[in-house]
Parts: sequence; structure tokens; C-alpha cells
Amino acid sequence: MVAFGELASLLGAGAMGVDESGLGRWTYMEFKGEEGISTVIVSGYVPCKNKRDNSGTTYQQHRRYFAKKEKKDEEPRRRFLSDLLKLLASWKEEGKKLVICLDANENIYKNIIGRTLTDPEGLDLKESFLRANGTKLGATHFRGSRPIDAVWTSKELEITNAAAMPIGYGIGDHRMIVVDINKESTVGTHPQAIVRPGARRLNSKIPSCLKNYNKKLEELLDQHKLTEKMLETCLTKSDGNIHERMNRIDELARDCMIHAEKKCRKLKSGNIPFSPEASLWIKRTQFYRTLLRYHAGKGKNRGKRCQVRQPFKLSVEEVHARLTECKTQCGYFKVHGSKYRKRHLDRRLAAARDKEDSEAEQRILQIIQREKDRAFWRRLNWSLGKKRGTSVGAVQVVDGEGDTTEYRTQKEVQNVIWREVHQKRYHMAEEAPICQGALRGQFGYNATSLAAKQVLAGTYEFEDDFHNGTARIMKAIADIRGKIPINSVDKIITREVWQKKWKKKKEETSSSVSTLHFGHYISGAHSDQISDFHALKTSLALVHGIALNRWSKGLCVMLEKVMGVRLINKLRAILLMEADFNAANKILYGERMMDNVRKYKLMPEEIFSERMREATDGGMSKKLFYDIVRQLRRPAGIASVDAANCYDRVAHAISSMVFQAFGTPAEACTSMHSAIQEMQFFLRTAFGDSKESVGARVDLKTQGFMQGNGAAPAGWAVVSITIIQAHKAEGHGATFLCPVSKLNHKLAGILYVDDTDITHLDLSQVQTVSEAHASLQASLDSWSPLLIATDGSLKPEKCFYHLISFSWDRKGNWKYEANEKNSELGISIPLPNGNVAAIDHLSVDTLGMSSCPSGHADKELAVHKKEASKSALGLMKEKAIAWASQAKTSKLGPRDIHFSVDRKMWPKKNTARARTKPRTTTWSRLCTPRISSCAPWQE
Repeated sequence: MVAFGELASLLGAGAMGVDESGLGRWTYMEFKGEEGISTVIVSGYVPCKNKRDNSGTTYQQHRRYFAKKEKKDEEPRRRFLSDLLKLLASWKEEGKKLVICLDANENIYKNIIGRTLTDPEGLDLKESFLRANGTKLGATHFRGSRPIDAVWTSKELEITNAAAMPIGYGIGDHRMIVVDINKESTVGTHPQAIVRPGARRLNSKIPSCLKNYNKKLEELLDQHKLTEKMLETCLTKSDGNIHERMNRIDELARDCMIHAEKKCRKLKSGNIPFSPEASLWIKRTQFYRTLLRYHAGKGKNRGKRCQVRQPFKLSVEEVHARLTECKTQCGYFKVHGSKYRKRHLDRRLAAARDKEDSEAEQRILQIIQREKDRAFWRRLNWSLGKKRGTSVGAVQVVDGEGDTTEYRTQKEVQNVIWREVHQKRYHMAEEAPICQGALRGQFGYNATSLAAKQVLAGTYEFEDDFHNGTARIMKAIADIRGKIPINSVDKIITREVWQKKWKKKKEETSSSVSTLHFGHYISGAHSDQISDFHALKTSLALVHGIALNRWSKGLCVMLEKVMGVRLINKLRAILLMEADFNAANKILYGERMMDNVRKYKLMPEEIFSERMREATDGGMSKKLFYDIVRQLRRPAGIASVDAANCYDRVAHAISSMVFQAFGTPAEACTSMHSAIQEMQFFLRTAFGDSKESVGARVDLKTQGFMQGNGAAPAGWAVVSITIIQAHKAEGHGATFLCPVSKLNHKLAGILYVDDTDITHLDLSQVQTVSEAHASLQASLDSWSPLLIATDGSLKPEKCFYHLISFSWDRKGNWKYEANEKNSELGISIPLPNGNVAAIDHLSVDTLGMSSCPSGHADKELAVHKKEASKSALGLMKEKAIAWASQAKTSKLGPRDIHFSVDRKMWPKKNTARARTKPRTTTWSRLCTPRISSCAPWQE
């Protein structure tokens, strides 16, 4: 079953399901409107009766299933009806309306299935074709003489029409039955319509549009003398006056940019691809509408005549008739306009070549290629791409007793998101030790005080009760500061750097609430005057440590991590910040600060989110760790620990000192942190962009890096580097020893963003399993306080560990010891509140998506205790089957299928293959038959 358009937005969490037996007898979708009105649509197949036991029919398959699973000789058709009726009755008791679509394989009017569904004492459903037309359906199978397919609906549903299409009109050998059901009777009178952002006029890919925008904006900059005012601001001595004047200039510049965009071009709907033929009918439609207004005395403008002879002699009836014909022609071009568009571009290309106009020829070729690529990828992604969730129009919250409450109105949804996400997540940093007690007064929010300077210089004196993790972090900060020159990160952004940065950006990227989008800055990058102004304004803010008021307004977009799941804790919040603010952060932190990290060789090999590294490299390192342990038969341990909300929980005092240690000027740190601390969060949901906002208070400021901040990846990387350095200073990690040279090397763990594997292996000495266990526990006792010092924390429910050791029998054969059964070998992690939490001890024969400690990737091993029915390679097989099913129903040609296999299917599977490392024969056995089966020539 497939739901399209607005109806798809009414699918809630758990609103889709299938027959619980796994036989695929039916599938269903539930649609729920704003008023709580629900309708369940069921599509099912009743197997044909077949008396031959050895036949491969669905009927006998179901019979064998019940005999094996339930030890009963069930008649499949009778069992189908009883199971379905039980399910439908439960839905009806809950007040849900029903739409039942069945291939009954029997007469729907005379036999038991149809009579049972329409029984007034039972479900009391109505057969839709008879209800809408007053006549019964005829034969619905191309070889049959009886109606065996039908759609039954609850009598509360309003059927406006129903039709049975000719044989061969749809897919398969049955008639397609079309039923038009009134939407208001299905989901209520006011289903939530998705409010989408307005279209952008400015498009830098259109030369005339870019030229008009830059010309108008340059005129406005000259008219208001904004560049001169900015230069005068540089000479102001008072920081308060600078802040105020810069905000006034910024507001005026924003108005100028928006006004210039309004003058750059006229917006077209884009529903019909442009061609001269289509354009003529569109203009005629507009002309006839203008003519009707003229005849009605509502307008004096007679409009362009569009090759219409003597239009003012036409009667109103003739105008209406011609307008109807124009609409028909527009509908034709809406469907077939692409071929006329191609002919038009081919003619223009030939004309440019005849004139030997190479510039026009290149532009036309670019347009042709761009439209061709767009159509190709749209077709491919529509057929085989990942199914994405809709905009959030409802959220669900689970209370302490496990009850789920759903909120559907705009005010309720916004208040719940602000309460459960923003007011909790972005204030978590207050739990960090540096944000409490006397340390708050010493370091403040931005760590530019005397105490912070002492920490950077390594002269800060720690008291006896000072938090251990925070002290170790500060010592690591001082050590890093001693290696990198102070203020070595340049905070001035030149015009050339600004232009180079913006010319590489994707214009389609969404931006923030101010309506200044990427197109403004990409277009401005083609003008030296505009680029000078933007670069000067941004540099001035960084030099003086100023956060513009506009930078402290973010648009939070709520996305579904899993399609249809609207639980508040399963939604992803992406903050859209101002485009120029984000660009400055990427230049300053993502490029210049990270260049310092690489220049002074401070990037540890434990981090795999670095440039030129991938997550698969981390998975391979983990695999090699297991292989070394297995080859040497030494006791070892590895703990997979997952940090919670790493980007949103970093205390600014810690991150500011870390940034300064890596050479970033304190003023630039203050500029970025101040913008976040004063952030006002606006929301984008299915209801549109909110007018209200929530954010920082006078006594409680927002902290963290924010997902969507250009500085966040680099910021978390340098914080991780500092944590790793402090952790390794205590001697923790896996020690590898070369057998000949006796050179040793220590690996603290394997990190990819917030996913961390803490390792322990000591080749310099022979350890017992108890000693390895104690060392792994000590390593976690070291790592967790360091994370807590930044206000991070570990999620116990997502953490687990393997303790690996070996034993031998009398014949010298070795095996893995079952350490997970030994209660004395438990591991716990420290929590921010001072408590400890035990984490799962998994067997070495447990396979995660990264690797298996025992190396048995070819075995059918459970991914997790909760998913014991699934296997690692079984998951790959499942994905291959799902992909093949999509490909078979996609109507793509052989060439598109081959391209999709090479560019979409295999890259994903090769990533899993690199992590799990199955044998080639196993891999081929799993995937190749599924991929081959989807080829069009296999039909």
C-alpha cells in the first residue's frame, strides 16, 4: 500500500501494519485527523482453494504453516476470515472507520466473505460500487464470470463515486476498482495541511537574476552608505556603541538584500515546463481571464492579445468556451511539456552554434545537462530512494507511567517541543562542574577571566575538592596551549576568502528565520563591493567579540528519525542558523583552527571523523584489534560507550578554553558563544514557521554547540582531542608491542563523533582476565569523568562491553571463555549525579554492525539481545531483498537498474561488508541472487 500527498502526512506512529502471522494475508494503514477521527484501510488476498497437498499454491502454504506452527489442520480461507473479522471488530469498537479492499476469490455478493462483511448485525459494511452506482459489479478477472474483487466501506464514510476500470487498465489481470471517498468523512473536517516556506525569487544559476540582484543591492549600499558607516564603526572605542551601531547597520543591510531580491525577477509557478508552445497557451489563458474581468467592469487593463483576433467582439460565452480550451491545452502541456521543452532547448542550442556564440552555447548545454540530471535522479530516488518522513504535525509524549499522549494543535505541538527539547536539552550544560558553585564566578560563561588565563598558562592552583575530571581537562588544555602559538588563528576574513567560500556552497540549503538564504550570499560573492561589505561586517563582529542580534535567532526544524514515529524523544532537532554566521564559523573553526591541529600534529589516530577517514576505517581498526587479541590469545577488553547529545551539552567555559588553547582568539570565541547563549528558538513544523520563540533567560543561558552550527564538528573534534590527551596521560588504552624492536604504541580507543570504543590490551606484560577486567574498569572510570567535565554523559542503555579471554583443553585446543556468565566481571560507568550504572556484558559471539570479537561474521549471530531473532548477515539479506522488491516494482529500465546497483545499492552493502568482513562466497550467496532477480529481463 502506498499513501501520497496530504493523506501521507496523516499517518501516525504505528499506523502501518501487516498480518501478524507473517503470511502476508493483509496489510493496513491508519489515517488520523486533527479531530481524532480515524480510518483504517486494509488490503488483503484470500487464497484460492486447492485440494492438492503437494501444490505450490498459497492455499497449501498457509495450510502447512498452521499445521507446523499451531498443530492444527486449519482451512486457510475460513481462518483468514475469522482472523480478519476479529481484527476489524476490535477497530470498530475503538470507533475507527473501515475501508476493506479484498481479492476474495469468490462471489462477493453471494458467498460467505461478502455476506459476513455486510451483515447488519456484525460489521455492517457497504460494498462501494453498489452503494455509489446502484448496480452490482460484473466479472473482475479477465477469465472469470463473477465479481471476486471489491471495496467495502463503513456506512459513515461518504462515497462520492466508484468505478471499475477495463481489464488491462491497471497492473495485473484484475479490474482496477477506483473509489472516491470524501476526505472530511475519512479524517475529519480540518486535516492538517502542511504549510511550506515561500519560494525564493533569487537564483544565482539564472544569469539575469544574479545580475539584477547585485546591481540593485550595490545601488542600495551606495545610497545608504553602508560600507562607509561600517568603516566609521571600526573607529568607535566603546564596545557597547559598536554593538548597537553594527546591529542597526545589519538590520538596514538585511532590508536592502530582501528588497533587491524582490526586484531580481518575476516568479513563475513552474508547473508547466517552459516552451514557446506552452507559453502561448498560458498567456492566452491569462488574457481571457483579463478579458472576463474587463467585461465585468473589474479592470481597465485589456492585456496583451496573444494572437487573438478581434477579442473585444467576442461574447462572454465565447470567452468562457475559449478559456476552457486553454485550460485543456495547459493540462496537456503539464503532462507532455517536457518533450516540447527539449525541442525548444535543442533549437536554441542550434541557433547559438550557428551564431558561433560559445558563451550562450555553454549556458544552454549546462541547462540541458542540469535538467537531464535532475529528472534522472528524481526518477531514481523516487523509485529506490530512502522513504522520508513528513513534516511534524503531531508529537507524542510518554509519561512516567508509560502512557502515551498525542498533541495535534499548533499551540500544543510547539509548547511540547519547546518544553521537552529546547528547555531541557540546551540547558543541560548547567550540570557541568565548571558551571556550578564558585567555578561559575571564576570562569563565567565565556572563560575570558583571570582564572581562565591562568588555566591556559598552566599556573592555576587546584583545590583539594576540585572535580578530578575537570582538573585533568584543564591540565590537558594548558599542555596543548604550550604547543600552539597564542591567537595563531586569524580572525580577519578577507573578501577573497569570503568569495571562495560562498562560490562552493549549495544554494538549495535552508537557512534561518530572517529569510536571508544562501542565494543572497552566493550571488553577492560575484560582486567585489557586496563581498567586501559582508566580509568586513563579519570580521568586525569577530574582532570585537560581538554577536549580532540576527545571529541569535535560530529556526529549529523538527525531523522524524524514523518515518511515521512521532515520539518526542525520537525526533531530530536541526537548528538553522544565519548563513553568514555559519560561514564565519566554518572558516574560523572548521578550516583555520583545524589547520592548527594538523600543523602541530595534534590529531590523534583514535579519531576517525577526521578528513580522509571514514567510519568504516574505525570499524576495520576494531576488527584488527579483535584479530590481534585472537592471534596472541591475550586477555583484553573493549567497551562501546555512547555519549548523549554531544553537540548540545558542551559547557561553553570548557569549549572556550579548548578553542583558545588551539589558537583561536578569545574575542572570536566570545562572538560565537554569545550568539548561542542568547539564542531564540523559532520552530518549523507542519503548521509553518512559528511567530513565537523561546530561549535564554537572564539567569539561565543556552549552551552547547547546536546541531546545524558550522563550528560544531570541529568544536567536538578538539574537545575529543583534549579528552583523549587527558585520558592517555593516565596510562589507559591498549598497548601494542613490536616483537623485534620492542617499540610500543598506545591506542586509547576508537572514536567516530560521539560513538566511542574504549580498548584495553597490554602486550608488555602477561595479564589474567581479572587484571584485564580491572584495567578496563579503571579506563572507563577515567573516561567518564572527563566527559562529565565538559557536561557530557554516557547513556548506560546504549553501552556494552566484551571481556575476552581464552582457555585450553588437554589437547591444546583453545576456546573463548564465557566471561559474560561470571557475575564478578561486571562493569559500571560513573554518572553525572555521582551514581554508577552497570552496562551489558555481551558474549564474544555477539555481532554488532561493526564487528564480531570472535571473528565469526559468517555465522547467524544475533545483533543484540533484543533482536535475537535477526542475524547480522540476515539484516544484509533483508536489505538486499527490500531493495530488489523496490527495483522490481519501479518500472525502471535496465540501464537505470544497473546504474542504481553500482551507485546506490553496492556502496551501502560494501560499507556493511567492510565492517562485518564475511567471506566472499557468503556475500555472493546472500546478495547476488536478490540483485539479479530485480533485473527487468527476469520478468
